[in-house]
Amino acid sequence: MTTEEKELFDSIVNEQLQIMGVDDTELEEVYKDNLEGFFDENSETYQDIQASQAKIDEDLSDLEETHLSVLDKTANFITGDKKVQAFRLMSTRWAGTIINTALSLAVGGGVGAIASYIRSKGKKEAARLFSRTVKSRLIAWGAPKLAYTAGVAVTVALNYSDIGGMIAKQIDKRDKKKNNGYIDI
Repeated sequence: MTTEEKELFDSIVNEQLQIMGVDDTELEEVYKDNLEGFFDENSETYQDIQASQAKIDEDLSDLEETHLSVLDKTANFITGDKKVQAFRLMSTRWAGTIINTALSLAVGGGVGAIASYIRSKGKKEAARLFSRTVKSRLIAWGAPKLAYTAGVAVTVALNYSDIGGMIAKQIDKRDKKKNNGYIDI
């Protein structure tokens, strides 16, 4: 990444942390490190959803051991029920964050740039680009059967400010285990 690209990426990551409502410094570092790892070619978790989700679970577990009270309010939306986690690709919250980041990088800015892109190109063109981006990501993440839901999910999500989060929720409504807070394969 060039210096400009790194600055843009950092601003997008910080924006996503605000959308997620993360206000704890240690928890913020977990998410920031995992997002950077997901988009860093030299990382073990580069473009690997399952490895990324496992790393988040591990990092949150490590934090939980040292700061249980900090995580009581926030860990459930990422880790979920451990009994059925093996069937889950990733939480909708984490999927939304990654989708928002990917879309922001595709249009060259943060959520503001996504909204600006929609205004300038129109919903139809934005839906086309976003659908293509989400479909390619789902296929790359090992969920080609869910890629068909991207078009409908994007169309619905264009009416919300957290587009990635809404896309993830729409995919969750149509996956193997509907509305469980995870994208299941």
